[in-house]
Amino acid sequence: MPELLYIHGSGYTEESFKAQTEAFAGSDAVTLPGHPGGQAFATVEEASAWFARYVEWRHAGRAVAVGNSLGGAIALRWALDFPDQAAALVLVGTGARLRVAPDIFEMIERQWPDCIAKLVDLALSPDAQPALRERMRAWHLSVGQESTRRDYGACNRFDVMGELQGLKVPTLVIVGSLDRFTPVKYARYLHEHIAGSQLSVIEGAGHVAMAERPREVNASIASFLETVHGDP
Repeated sequence: MPELLYIHGSGYTEESFKAQTEAFAGSDAVTLPGHPGGQAFATVEEASAWFARYVEWRHAGRAVAVGNSLGGAIALRWALDFPDQAAALVLVGTGARLRVAPDIFEMIERQWPDCIAKLVDLALSPDAQPALRERMRAWHLSVGQESTRRDYGACNRFDVMGELQGLKVPTLVIVGSLDRFTPVKYARYLHEHIAGSQLSVIEGAGHVAMAERPREVNASIASFLETVHGDP
């Protein structure tokens, strides 16, 4: 079976996919540059080219990219630009276009690090566990202001709405029913425009459904992999 590689979202770290690396043997969560070491990418195109080199470095051959938010954008761009590497996609809390509200940039610019609590609140459902909120605050503090700003800037410039018909790879779209950053309508758009894709709505979850509702997300991923490759 192709290797599962997870790509985290804006201001996060590879630890956001901890529940998935533990559940799926041999899978790996990448650490994007600038999270915290190095400089974060300014565009999704740069990040997807880096991810393609990462796949080559791991000698993964064809991989299954599992991306959250910015990570989902990177996975989409990678599958479009490097189709020979892409065995399947799992898109968690993402969209074909990721416009960012000006208020988010204003908060990051003028209210860092106090704005972290607001960013975490926006990303989680009201019922999220306090321990997860603390973990997410730690991710943002570790990544820092500049990389978080660049992440959101890359999201804001991302748009593949007109390219989805060219995507020829098995795709699972996962979204939390309470996702405020990339609401369910974003996921439905992906599902409706990516031929043969599957859609899984995780009830009660927010933007980081894989960390907030790992059991349900892992079950969706396992079922998808069994359907596509015959082996979870």
